[in-house]
Amino acid sequence: MLYGGVTVLALALPPWPTIPLLLSVCLATSKPAGIRLGHLLRCARGPATFILIAAASTVISVDLNNWQLSVPEENVVHGATLGARAITASIAMLMFASTTPITTVMGSLRRLGVPGPCIDVVTVMYRLVFVLLESISVIRQAQISRLGYSTARRTLNSAGLLTAAALTRAWSQASRLEIGLAGRDFGISMPTLEDSIVNWRFIGACALTFSAVVGASLLEGILP
Repeated sequence: MLYGGVTVLALALPPWPTIPLLLSVCLATSKPAGIRLGHLLRCARGPATFILIAAASTVISVDLNNWQLSVPEENVVHGATLGARAITASIAMLMFASTTPITTVMGSLRRLGVPGPCIDVVTVMYRLVFVLLESISVIRQAQISRLGYSTARRTLNSAGLLTAAALTRAWSQASRLEIGLAGRDFGISMPTLEDSIVNWRFIGACALTFSAVVGASLLEGILP
């Protein structure tokens, strides 16, 4: 609930002072959630790089008639706003992914009426991704131990072998997954342990936090 609300507010409210407040909420809750700040920042590097490149592409304007590049002031504001919103939402989603078990998410989707077969496929594919990532890590470590990345030529060769091995393993795992799902009765969902306890204190704290952020945003728009 907390990080979903952060994402919604980051997209719906004006960027100032909403974005700094929401980022502060994410960073302040990282320690109680058991997430190291360094780990969070490392995970955010990939999305942040993609977002910054996309924001930069919206800032630069190209005049095809005169073949000139320009950076209008309104584009800079628009690009900065876009980047700030996207980075805040990405950090919120990373926090959500780091604190919420997949079984909890799937249980919520099941209660919302999502068909059981869809939930089963998503659950198995989610676990398959991590199996493949672990396989890639093991193969790459073995290549490093054999000096497979000592030169540019060996690096290119090792990267090709790693890609081929990963694709082969993915195909094999997908085939086994298809056979396993085909042999199951889709009328019976995969059993999961569901904890339906509602922490009203936490919900109240989230509502109070969101109300404060919305109030600060409204005051900023009203005050001269």
